[in-house]
Amino acid sequence: MNYEQAVAYIHGKYGKGVKRGLDNMYALLRRLGNPHEGLRCIHVAGTNGKGSTCAFLDAALRAQGYRVGLYTSPFLMRYNERMRINGGEIPDETLAALTTEVAAHVQAMEESGEGYPTVFEIGTAIALTWFAREKVDVAVIEVGLGGTHDPTNVVHPEVSVIARIGLDHTKTLGSTLEEIAAVKGGILKPGRPAVLQAQGEAVAAVIRGIAQEKQAPFLHCADWPPSAVALSARGARFTAGFPGLPAQEYEIRLPGAHQVDNAVTALAALSLLPEDLRVSPEAARAGLRDAVWPGRLEWRGNLLLDGAHNPQGVRALREYAQSFLRDRRVAVLTGSMADKDVAAIAEGIAAIADAVVCVSPEHMARAVPAPELCGLYRGRTDKPVLAAEDTAQGLRQAQTLAGEAGVVLVCGSLYLVGEVRRMLESSESNLREVETECTFCSCP
Repeated sequence: MNYEQAVAYIHGKYGKGVKRGLDNMYALLRRLGNPHEGLRCIHVAGTNGKGSTCAFLDAALRAQGYRVGLYTSPFLMRYNERMRINGGEIPDETLAALTTEVAAHVQAMEESGEGYPTVFEIGTAIALTWFAREKVDVAVIEVGLGGTHDPTNVVHPEVSVIARIGLDHTKTLGSTLEEIAAVKGGILKPGRPAVLQAQGEAVAAVIRGIAQEKQAPFLHCADWPPSAVALSARGARFTAGFPGLPAQEYEIRLPGAHQVDNAVTALAALSLLPEDLRVSPEAARAGLRDAVWPGRLEWRGNLLLDGAHNPQGVRALREYAQSFLRDRRVAVLTGSMADKDVAAIAEGIAAIADAVVCVSPEHMARAVPAPELCGLYRGRTDKPVLAAEDTAQGLRQAQTLAGEAGVVLVCGSLYLVGEVRRMLESSESNLREVETECTFCSCP
């Protein structure tokens, strides 16, 4: 396969395959020489914030000088984004070669009845194989969905991390926070440290119980809260410390109060790494300062891109908007996937919008049709609500509705954010710059 054929093969597997717990993954990895065995890693689960937490971890480990693999999902613009080493995406030719190799094993498994790997299992096998063959010092691995039976749960991490847990994918993971927490907690391994982001006792009790059962040292970030927290529109400063990482002041360039929680969670995980993978206070500080995570409260001219796609993410977005966009006219460009809590998302977004433009993200069969989405918003706001034929038209409409000094907020789906980012690559120079309060951050 060449690169285009490899990506087409991977995308062609969406909606196909048969999930059998972790059986497919173990069978496929055996054929590849078990690349996950001996791979040192940090494993990160959660409903919201796990990607940002991974970005903080990756940046701090690289600042220490380690060769770091990073596996995340979904991608925004190119499939290659999902797997990186020291910040660089997997090269096209490497992805093509590994996909060809993995595809041959997948075909053999299917023909023999050994298993029918899913698209995420295939991607995970490619990433783990690449990391192992490139001999990374450590890999940061983000869980795809859930925890217990997620394809990434074949790894044996140095530290397991669970970010904020909320009600999402309830048909698959459970209808209560406790049920979802039990599934997410399935990534904990016997005797290996576990970190839980600060959250309610109902979730903490479940994760703590799993940690006790597995005799895994447990750290709940609620017991080590940050202090001197100062937020701006472009980042934050705060002080935090843990037994294995002395207290000091940190600066981050990822906006939103929730990113302070994600950064503190990353610091907690770093503090629990074994001695030969420790990160110095200086490297931790430099890494958190330099960490970036596109599509999460990302400013591009007068556009603010945020992948908030569930009620918890929308609450964080709403808090940010109420703090830093109060004096701006906000025109929202939004789209949602039908398997999300679209009504709750609309409720939160409508509260911060002066106008709403609804679109159906292209190439996504799961997208809510724009006219139907409009109906949800019109029932929740008396502000203008329009439907656009496509994202390009919707972006033009939102720019007009925002006005010269306004902000276009793109949210509701990471797929939509990815579409807009691709469009901006060729039109960045036409975007207006909108000043936002930034009292201390060293952002560009």
